[in-house]
This record gives sequence, C-alpha cells and structure tokens, in this order.
Amino acid sequence: MFAKNSYMKTSTKIILILFAITSIASVILFPNITSSIKIEGKTLLFNFTVEAYITLALLVFSSVFAMILYFRFLHTLSINKVLFFSTLPFTLIYGALLFFIASLNSFQNGTVDSVKAILNISQENQYNTFLWAILLTIIYILILFIVYFFVTKPVFRMEKLLERLGDGKIKEKKFNLGGGKQFDQIGHSLLKINNNYKSLSSNNDFDLANTSIPKLYQKNFPDETIQKLNYGKVAVEKVVVLVCKLQENGNDPSIANNYKLLNMYLNLINPLIKRFNGIGDDSSKSCLCGVFFKSEDGLDCAHAICRAIKIKTKNFEKSNIQVFISVDYKEIEFVKNQNGKIVIAENSIKFNENIVDFGKLLNCNLIFTQELLNSLPANYFLKYRYIGKLNFNEEFALFESIEIFGRHKRELLDKNKQSFEKAVMFFNQNQYERAKIIFEDLLKYNSNDKASFVYFNQCKNKII
Repeated sequence: MFAKNSYMKTSTKIILILFAITSIASVILFPNITSSIKIEGKTLLFNFTVEAYITLALLVFSSVFAMILYFRFLHTLSINKVLFFSTLPFTLIYGALLFFIASLNSFQNGTVDSVKAILNISQENQYNTFLWAILLTIIYILILFIVYFFVTKPVFRMEKLLERLGDGKIKEKKFNLGGGKQFDQIGHSLLKINNNYKSLSSNNDFDLANTSIPKLYQKNFPDETIQKLNYGKVAVEKVVVLVCKLQENGNDPSIANNYKLLNMYLNLINPLIKRFNGIGDDSSKSCLCGVFFKSEDGLDCAHAICRAIKIKTKNFEKSNIQVFISVDYKEIEFVKNQNGKIVIAENSIKFNENIVDFGKLLNCNLIFTQELLNSLPANYFLKYRYIGKLNFNEEFALFESIEIFGRHKRELLDKNKQSFEKAVMFFNQNQYERAKIIFEDLLKYNSNDKASFVYFNQCKNKII
C-alpha cells in the first residue's frame, strides 16, 4: 500500500515499526504529561518531570513517523483519492473541535470550566460560541486551500509541460511532475511522447517533416529560435564562429591540388569541429565554418586544426599548405537553405572572412577578436599578442594566438610582445615614425616575423 510496487519498501517497514513502538509508549506514558499540566482559572501551569519530557519526545517522534507514513500512503494514490484522504484528517479534527465547542456548556467539571473561562464561553454568553465556531471554520477553509494548492501543483506543472511540448521537443531527460504514483506514470508517458516527437505543421508551403535540426542546436538554442528555424524564418543567436581557409603556397590552381584541399576540409577539419562540440557549416564558398557554444571549445578546435595541418603537410613532398583561421564571438543569423539544412547566413560571416584575409596579409595563422577574448574563462591558459584593428563599420581589436608555433618561435614572439603591441598602437595612432623605429628593431631581432615586416613597410609608405 505504501510503495509504488506491490510490496512495501524496507524503509517504510522500519518507519512503521518505529511508529508503533513510539505510539504505544506514548499512550502508556501519557498520564505523565496530563499530570504535569494544571489549569487554574484562565492560566495554564506546566510542571514537567523527566518522565513527562520523555513522553513528550516520544509523542513528537510518533507524530513525525505518522506524517512520513501518511505522505507515503498519499503518494501511492490517484489524484481523486489523494484529494479525499489529504483533507480527511483536517475534516475530522474540524468536526470534533466544532462539536466540542458547541457542547462545552453541557459539561460540568473543573477542566471544562477552565477551558470555558479561557474561551470566555458561558450559558449567558452564547455569542462567543458562534465566534469561535466561525474562527474555526475560517482556519479550516484556509487549511483546505493550502492542501488543495499543494495537491494540485503537479497538475499545474503538467499544464506548463504540455504547453512547452506543444511547441516542440524538450531537451530534459526526465519530467518530474511531483505528486503521487499517477503523476509519475503521466510524467513517464509524456517523456515517451517527447522522445518520439515529430514536428507537424498545417502550413502547406513548408513541410517540417523534412526538416532536420542538429541536436547541438536543439540543445543550446532556446525553443523560440528552434521554432523560427522550423518555420524557415531567420533566427539570430550569439555563438562562437570559426572561419577556416586553406591555402597552398604557389597558388597552383590544378585539379589535384584543389582535391587535396577539399579532402582536408572534409576528412580533417570537419571531424575536428565535431570533436570539439561544434557544427560544421559549408555555406561559405571560400572557406569552412564551425559553430560552437563555448569560447574555449572554438579556440581549442582552432589550435587543433593548426597542429593537424602542420603534421599533415609533411606528407606532401612539394606542397606547403597553410591554414588561416579567425575565431569570433558574435550574433549570427541562421537560415534554412534550399535543401532544408540550417546554415549561417552568408552576410553574417563576411566580417570573419575579412579577418581571415587580414591574417593572410600579416601571415597570422590564428586570429581571434576582443569579444572572443572577453568571453574566455579566467583560468584559460593562452599566449597571444595584439595584432591590430580591422575597420568594418567600426574598429575591432584583433589578437594572434602564438600557441600554435614551436617552442623557439613562441618564446621569441612572446618576449617581443610588449614592443610589438606598442608599435602597433603607435601605427593605429598615426605615429608612423615612432612605430617604424620599433618595427625595424624587432626585425633585427626576429627577421621571420612577417607581421612586423608588413607593418614596417606600411609605416615607410605612410611617411613618404
């Protein structure tokens, strides 16, 4: 009766035994409490002994065990029986107290006279009897309201859950409605419906059955965004965007080299994007994109791609493939293409493609934005340097990751980081002469730093 299954839980058996022991002991020792309480006029006098305190403790434990058993019993019932049995004790208590108040004047003994004195009830003053009855009724109604509120709370949760389920699949793995056994079964049934969910639409112009939204989008995007995508509308979400472009030095446009690049996009870069919890996007004609939902995932993937390309190019005897990547954290427009696939709107990554071109100019393989840097966790270890600004409607600060280089080059760039960033700031402030002097010194120290070489030449052109 107390458990979900046909047998009683072990814990329920233990509580039942403890309840029986404490209840029997309380009944036997109850005179210790009654003898410790005396009523004199309108005053209650307490003179508790050790035995009385022990009895009181047993009463408390007995009440606690009784409540646990009672709630477990309610949990096994359907909603209609729960409503009845949850109000039954209060109704019995209310009826007994109401009868007691109405019958007070019929009893004559010392204890009853003291109670009548406390309640100010007498044969001459019947009016107070009605007042106490009204107060008792008000309290009873309030208790019923509270009981009904908590008993029907699972119905309210179920209503909200059905409302959500009507708009699309829910990502939760378990529906906990609360309440008793009946609501557990309802929650389990709703979960089965959710797992077998297929979107349907009465819109003849758009067939949702042919729509396939990646699970990562369903998991990380709010329901409103998923619904917009389902109906073919443009949806905007802030995500981490990785734009990757491969280039083979020599710019050989042969079919064989183009095939090599395509093969690396499909068999090397795309799997890495998936490994780092991202979604590959091929909506751009000139590069491959990846969508991530954590900044560290996007940057970790970018570093992994650079390392993989570096290892892979050793297999080509005469080719030297370079990779240029930009990573940004921004609002992106997602649309449905003609094939029903969710892709990035082309205009949304135009700026990121410009960052890649900026990186190619400075020979920076991996560039990320200030927005991306600000969104990284505080404990994320990264060596980088400020690389400049790109004008695109407004100025964006860009940074180059130097983690992808070998130890010698990485330490060299990191050692000159402060001087390089100072020179770049002078360049941005149109102080070309001061910037030129620093870049010239940097090139003497590290002639392979192409970024310093490009800035140095631009400074010379600006001064002329």
